[in-house]
Amino acid sequence: MGLCFGDRARPPGRRTPPASRPTSLPRPSPFGAAAEAKAGYRRVELYVPGDHRDILDAHLAEHRARQPAETLLRLLTGAWTTQALSAFAQLRVPDAMDSERGAGVEELARAVGARPRNLATLLRYLVMLGAVTESRDGFRLTESGALLRAGAPGSMRALALMYGGPFYESFAGLGHTVRTGQVAFEHLFGENHFDHFARDPQLAELFDQSMAAGSAMFDPVPTHPALTAAAEAADGATVVDVAGGNGELLGRILAAHPRLNGVLLERPHAVEAARRRLEETGFGTRCGFVAGDFADMPAGGDVYVLSRILHDWDDERCREILRHCARAMPDHADLLVVERVLPCDGSVSLATAWDLHMMCNVGGRERHAAHYERLFADAGLALVGQSRLPLDGNVLHVRKARSASE
Repeated sequence: MGLCFGDRARPPGRRTPPASRPTSLPRPSPFGAAAEAKAGYRRVELYVPGDHRDILDAHLAEHRARQPAETLLRLLTGAWTTQALSAFAQLRVPDAMDSERGAGVEELARAVGARPRNLATLLRYLVMLGAVTESRDGFRLTESGALLRAGAPGSMRALALMYGGPFYESFAGLGHTVRTGQVAFEHLFGENHFDHFARDPQLAELFDQSMAAGSAMFDPVPTHPALTAAAEAADGATVVDVAGGNGELLGRILAAHPRLNGVLLERPHAVEAARRRLEETGFGTRCGFVAGDFADMPAGGDVYVLSRILHDWDDERCREILRHCARAMPDHADLLVVERVLPCDGSVSLATAWDLHMMCNVGGRERHAAHYERLFADAGLALVGQSRLPLDGNVLHVRKARSASE
């Protein structure tokens, strides 16, 4: 990788020592004048083996910090980035591309039914974002761009469509939310997003897919000690996934622990999607399904899972949900709460971004660990552990609070 730095030319009168003078004629400048005759800055290129983009990014960040107008302008174009990635996924361009072999614009345009010139403009922007690379043989997907393929492992295509679609529209009402407290999604669409999506089967499916699209966060969850211990129980054990969407996380848990059984609680339309998914993956015989609300919490489970549920709601509704869990849980049961937790030190975190998203779209919020601990205590529960997950996620390990006499 080459790093280029500008260096001022020596002042007139200072000549190169004889021992270090070049023996060949000076190379002509691409602009007509010999390099030796040019004044001002000269170019120095250093080539260092390896990938040093982090160093270059830090250098550029330092430069931009001294250029506030440029920095602000780059931030203001963030909406273009969202729409570029969303359009890229919507047109299924990633599905027509390869990460090994380059493809020309004309070829890609024919494959997806687009105008070559316009597609080329989009692809050049995506090169700048790091989703695509360009070489002599055409355009190729990067690892990040490949995540926008439909059906790819860990695909985030549904997220791109959701963030570039309904949630993009609702963010136009963010100012209304900040000013009035009313959820922007409800202000623009006339109803909360759960009801809005439930009435539209395509949107409902897209939403469930988008919830599963952040599945990298789930990777370590099946290895949590509470699940491992439950899987080793002599009489077997049951995991209850509360509002478990399309069954992505529960399927991962059942795959990791063949001796565990599962129960998934969800809204009727989501239960059917989860049933189909888990039956297709061979876990249907080990899983029960309950169509209902939080009040229909199945009792007697060994491990309960609330994955990215509490951040949808205000504190009072969270207490209600947690009380339903506490009533259903036997004394020995564990509750695993998967959420992004706000940092206490103000460090950069996805949780801070999602705090804004939840406020704008569902009226919920992200919380600090101490805030969650108070909510658990109000429901007769206690936080006993916390572990980190990818994508700035966390598992909060919760059990029933012991009474003072115990």
